[in-house]
Amino acid sequence: MSSRPLRHTFDILVIGQRLAILPVAVAVYFVIAGLVIQSFQLQMIHRGSAGSLMNTLLLGMLLSFRNQAAYARWWEARGLWGQLTNDCRNLAAKCAAFVPADVLARSSIRAILANFLEALNRHLRGESIRLRDLPGFGHEDGKRPRVPLDLANRLFATLGGWKRDGHVDQGVLWVLDDHARGLLDVCGGCEKIRSTPLSPAYKVLLRAGLVLNVLAAPFLIVPEDGLWTLPVILLVCFFLFGVELIDSIIEEPFGRDRDDLDLDRYCRTIRESVEASLHRLPKHPEPRTEYAHLT
Repeated sequence: MSSRPLRHTFDILVIGQRLAILPVAVAVYFVIAGLVIQSFQLQMIHRGSAGSLMNTLLLGMLLSFRNQAAYARWWEARGLWGQLTNDCRNLAAKCAAFVPADVLARSSIRAILANFLEALNRHLRGESIRLRDLPGFGHEDGKRPRVPLDLANRLFATLGGWKRDGHVDQGVLWVLDDHARGLLDVCGGCEKIRSTPLSPAYKVLLRAGLVLNVLAAPFLIVPEDGLWTLPVILLVCFFLFGVELIDSIIEEPFGRDRDDLDLDRYCRTIRESVEASLHRLPKHPEPRTEYAHLT
């Protein structure tokens, strides 16, 4: 039997676990407020059910807008990593096809491509990284502020060296440059997502609206429908706050939460593809001395 239904059930349980305190707090507040309203026979708002429905629909529209904005960020990030996968595969395959095998064996192209992925992964997650910590670059000294950019510079220097030495012609260089440039395009696109969060004021306003909706619910509903509406209120709160919780996670797609992008798996997939195309190269060769001016 497929494990997909079990996985979906687990996801719902995870959301429920993160919202565990909320239903209890809402239930306690609703019961206390409802008993007070019934005891003193408060009729603060007439036609409360209709007002509650309109309020919920309004919040639903605002929450839908936030959900679309958060998911657009997540999907854009996934598209960028898909582009990175294609560019790395194309670059490795075309290097293997157009560049002499002995030239490839003396170059650091394999180490550069494999380590660019790891460096970008850790950079987007805000983790500290040094070039000397990456395989094939243990001889490096100092700490580069932007390791992905440094590796991209080395990649372009390698391609330029092949052209100067006559190993590739201008046409091949253009073909390789198109995919090499794509690595920096992806890096820039991911940095844009990471450094440009959604408007904090909008999120605060939406969350304040959700809280006020919960606080006003007993005064809108209990006078007409009584305390029996509590299960419905809890169900509505679960979905409204659950969607808000999910949005707060996927709007930052480079973390390590379950709903974030699985960057580690993407890196493994790309690395395996690169190694399959450049299988003739020794593992993690040292960079050529002719590009030592970049260190």
